Amino acid sequence: MLFPLFIDLSEKNILFVGGGAVADRRVHTLLGFAGHISVVAPETTDGLRRLADSGAVRIFHRIFEPGDLDGRDLVFAATDDILLNREIAALCRRKEIPVNVSSDQSLCDFQFPSVLMDGDIVIGINASGKDHHLVRETRKKLEDFL
Repeated sequence: MLFPLFIDLSEKNILFVGGGAVADRRVHTLLGFAGHISVVAPETTDGLRRLADSGAVRIFHRIFEPGDLDGRDLVFAATDDILLNREIAALCRRKEIPVNVSSDQSLCDFQFPSVLMDGDIVIGINASGKDHHLVRETRKKLEDFL
């Protein structure tokens, strides 16, 4: 069982490695909370490129390099390469940077919840990474309630 923790990300330096659909969804979710988001990926979604064009995020169109972790406060490994995700997690652990690995919950220092916002109310929904269907159902019920 995981403890829900709400933290101020406005001044945190956040890195996403990977530019696909998972990174796109999570970056869009974090935009309302974080001020400094970078993405490192050879290719990115149209949505991420639009965010970069607007100045909301920085994109580095290239492969990941270990130096990309320098100065980061939080890292998301969201690539299609399981070995690369594991390498990123190991490097983050050595540097004591909290990491979330989208493809392997056992490598995560924290979970990314489903986030529901209604004015000043922020609700994070999580089932310890075990039941995404239950999270979706719960979110729908809460959306209907709000």
